Amino acid sequence: MALPRKFGYAPLAEHRRALHRQSVREYSRSRGANRRRSPRAVVLLLALHHPTPQPRPIVTWTLDALDDETTLLTVNQRLAGELRARFDAAQADAGRHVWPSADILPWSAWLRRGYEQLLDTGETSLDLLNPAQEALLWQEVIAQDPDAGPLLRPAAAAQAARATYQLLHDWRLDADVLAERAGDDGRRFLAWRHRFDDVLRRRGLMSGASLPALLQQAFARAVIPPPKRLVHSGFDTLAPAQTALFETLRAHGVTVTEHRPPTRAAIRQRIAADDDEHEIRLAADWARERLQADPRARIGIVCVQIGARRQDLERIFDEVLTTHTYLTQGPRPALFDISLGEPLAQRPLVAHALFALDLLHGDQPLAAIGQLLRSPFVGGHATEWAARALLDAALRADRVPRIDLTRLHHRIGQYSPPDRRHCGDLAARLQGLIELQRTLPAMEGPERWAAHLQRALAVLGWPGDQGLDSYEFQTRERLLRLFSEFAALAKVRPRMSLGEALRQLRALAAETLFQAESPATPVRILGPLEAAGIAFDAVWLLGLHDQDWPPAPRPDPLLPAGLQRELGMPHASAEREYAFAARLTTELANAAPRVIASHALRDGDQQRRPSPLIGDWPLAQTPTLAGSPLHPGCTTPRAHDPMPAPQAPPAPPEQRGGAALLGAQAACPFRAFAQYRLAATPLEEPSHAIDGALLGTLVHELLQRVWSVLQDATTLAAHDDAALAARVAPLAAATLDDLGRRRPDLFTPRFKALEAERLTRLVLDWLAVERRREIPFAIAALEQERVVELGGLRLRLRTDRIDRLAGDRLVVIDYKTGREVSNAGWFDARLSEPQLPLYCISDPQRVDAALLGRVRRDAKGCGFVGVSREQGVAPGVDPAHDADQAIAWPALLTRWRAALDALAAEVCAGRADPTPSPAACSYCPFGALCRVQDTGLAEQPSEVADE
Repeated sequence: MALPRKFGYAPLAEHRRALHRQSVREYSRSRGANRRRSPRAVVLLLALHHPTPQPRPIVTWTLDALDDETTLLTVNQRLAGELRARFDAAQADAGRHVWPSADILPWSAWLRRGYEQLLDTGETSLDLLNPAQEALLWQEVIAQDPDAGPLLRPAAAAQAARATYQLLHDWRLDADVLAERAGDDGRRFLAWRHRFDDVLRRRGLMSGASLPALLQQAFARAVIPPPKRLVHSGFDTLAPAQTALFETLRAHGVTVTEHRPPTRAAIRQRIAADDDEHEIRLAADWARERLQADPRARIGIVCVQIGARRQDLERIFDEVLTTHTYLTQGPRPALFDISLGEPLAQRPLVAHALFALDLLHGDQPLAAIGQLLRSPFVGGHATEWAARALLDAALRADRVPRIDLTRLHHRIGQYSPPDRRHCGDLAARLQGLIELQRTLPAMEGPERWAAHLQRALAVLGWPGDQGLDSYEFQTRERLLRLFSEFAALAKVRPRMSLGEALRQLRALAAETLFQAESPATPVRILGPLEAAGIAFDAVWLLGLHDQDWPPAPRPDPLLPAGLQRELGMPHASAEREYAFAARLTTELANAAPRVIASHALRDGDQQRRPSPLIGDWPLAQTPTLAGSPLHPGCTTPRAHDPMPAPQAPPAPPEQRGGAALLGAQAACPFRAFAQYRLAATPLEEPSHAIDGALLGTLVHELLQRVWSVLQDATTLAAHDDAALAARVAPLAAATLDDLGRRRPDLFTPRFKALEAERLTRLVLDWLAVERRREIPFAIAALEQERVVELGGLRLRLRTDRIDRLAGDRLVVIDYKTGREVSNAGWFDARLSEPQLPLYCISDPQRVDAALLGRVRRDAKGCGFVGVSREQGVAPGVDPAHDADQAIAWPALLTRWRAALDALAAEVCAGRADPTPSPAACSYCPFGALCRVQDTGLAEQPSEVADE
């Protein structure tokens, strides 16, 4: 009996097809080459090629009928493996110990097998391209199109053209007829297709899209033997090329039937979740409960947008199902697997290998260099991991955004063996990589590049010294196979440069989906198409809201949309997507005795509704996220136990951080503890341009040079503006030269010339303010460092400048280049800006003033901010006072002493509780450590601020 085809087309005999093609060509000539046919005429012509589908009686087939004369074709590899496992289980249940392997394979593998049979018999000499070779050939064809112009993403254009080419062959569309309705993009594609076919013809190559037609001809001529029976499973729609091939087999006596999963009466329910996170957690809790009831149950989680939600699915199911295994030793048992593989390039072992190979070709981003330094897949990591981590921090401190292989090797060589950052093993490996780099040719074939690149990985000791687990071992083997696939590109591109070789290898790794083999798991997370045809004990359909299910139409961008709708091509219209989703939902709803469909009620501020395909399912009460874990030794998920208040051990007398330590303690004791006692300082980020910190460094260093020359107010007064400019300009140039040696990528000659002029004007503006000081002064110290004893702490201080007045009195000055300069922090109950107050109390008899110098050219201009013992120390600075009443200088020093002693006592006692001041959390990098945002303390006035 014949097989029903829902959207297929009735077959035509070969002579009838020839007549139809001839009629189309004659019709085209009769209309004239330059005249366009009407859309109605084109549709009539297309109907000749694709007659209206005729219904066929339904024929069912089960695995029990599978024998050695039957071939079972599936729509994908996942279903083939499932049916093969089901067949083997049935044989074992029947008491058999040995049985022939079932001939079950995906459609693509069956086509490939037929092609290899044609090769063996000598019926074809064409060389079949694999997907990577075909994509590269499309890129070559598109790049040679003079009318295409430069494309932003040529690889994406090639993939789109390849997909359209496959669609043309699957639906047997005539190019001449197609051209009548094609737009500009369609005509451009047809030109590409013509050149692509011409290249195939000249080189003796063949695209995989031509395999169905090739096998149809071979079976029609009885060149290769067909199977006695052919069964297909999981095909929602048979394309015309598949239909024609099956009809040819039927005409030669082959029984072609369809395998369908058995229909069962299922209990269906619908659950509404708050949001996507809540929905996934509900599904994970439900799966856990099913496993508690029956550890051998087969549970399916079918997710509509599995690609977009893969990370959330993995995170939440791992948290809910395998919580009890975190404290166990050895490999963790797998309770679930996600069918969707990850791009091979995203696996750490492969990503680090690609980072290493990129070093052979120019400078690389600092982040990639850091990944490589910390990688366990580079030889010597087991013994040098600490030194390499410190080296990474040192490179980040340079803030250079990109580093090449030679500079990296040079920087490593700057640290001698006693230095903790010394990496002798890594330096030797990089030296070997440099020597290999010098031997590489400018152009080479892909097969030779594959050998060179694998040799480079061997020089670096990839994949590391430690043993690989099963997952990493499979990843390594897949990458080695990828090198073989890369070498096969020589069939399309005989020679390429190193840069192109690395790009092609990375593109292959990014396009290759990797799914490691693992033991069967009770919970399987799949996409809708992968789940079709698989039987479960219970199924949860995830993400069935009206925005994603039915899916939005995605017509092919290079074919006329109207034509795709008329022919019912995949993803062509909303009607077709609705029908497809309805059939698939019905099939999934029959995949288990109990089926639950869920949807989220909102996505942020956007409201969602259930998919119309499950709108009539009974709405069940949303379960609560509670329950016992899978293992009795695990704590209850999401339970919070009270923790004691953080208390650090008493601090030793010598503390790093100086005045900044007390400032951090005033803002938040935990921040001070994390930053200065744990040394948890965040790594520096690369700087791609001159930032405020670097500009501030320029100003500080230039002013230090200027005052080293001027020395006092008398010398300053003796210079007029022109003389000062003549003094400052060369000092500005020298300062830029010194900093430029650290960052040659930023300090270009043009930039240095412009910046020298700007710095000179800025310093002249500042010196004009200094001229207005009434009391003569002389420079007592520049960038002076001293040690201060305070409450049992020894703190190191460094001040920008100290002036000496008459009578050996001192003025402490700190330069500021920011937009807002204020000394308000000196009057807080907890001194938030303790640097200058700390210096003042260290020598209270001599220090007469604490000044902040605002060195900035804007509307406010340059000026002083601060407090002093008496009037006239600096323009705009009054004697010490607070906002309410004047306060004498000695009383202010007493207040500062008390506040600083209290902060020092907290540090010594080990106070480390996260009690931030109102503004302390704004730019704090330690939020992930203290978790204060989760407690709400950051939004309330803290006890620290109120003391």
